[in-house]
Amino acid sequence: MKPLNRGASRGFTLVELVLVLTIAGVLATVAVPRMVDRSAFQTHGGAAEVRTALRYAQKLAMAKNREVCVTTTANNLTLTFEPTIASVCGVAAVIRPGGDPVSEPTFRVVLPASITLAPVAQFRFDGQGRPSTPISLTVVGGSSSVQVTVEQETGYVH
Repeated sequence: MKPLNRGASRGFTLVELVLVLTIAGVLATVAVPRMVDRSAFQTHGGAAEVRTALRYAQKLAMAKNREVCVTTTANNLTLTFEPTIASVCGVAAVIRPGGDPVSEPTFRVVLPASITLAPVAQFRFDGQGRPSTPISLTVVGGSSSVQVTVEQETGYVH
């Protein structure tokens, strides 16, 4: 009987093939449902957009020393401000940084149709960046939800 020369053989062993197919099967069962159900990704993305808009509203209020109003509906968030010191808020539109005042006259975050924002609310950031009321918004989509909170004393958005 002659000894086997493994260096000259080509191809894979049956054990290697079974192992690779098993790993591919496990990855497919974990990854495919995540790719098919995009609501979790859209929910987290929508929450990130809401947090960014709230942080921008707070920074704008502090930079202009004016109240910036935040109005939420079931699927969008809008920023407005009062250009003069007054008790009225929401007269002037906040323009998105780098945005066109003609095509995008108002800073508005519009969530995808399958994502909702609750509760419907209106609050303000004062000139020191503090919200008029403590606010906690929930971005809901499919089976996932993400909480966005604005701290009362500091205006910290998380």
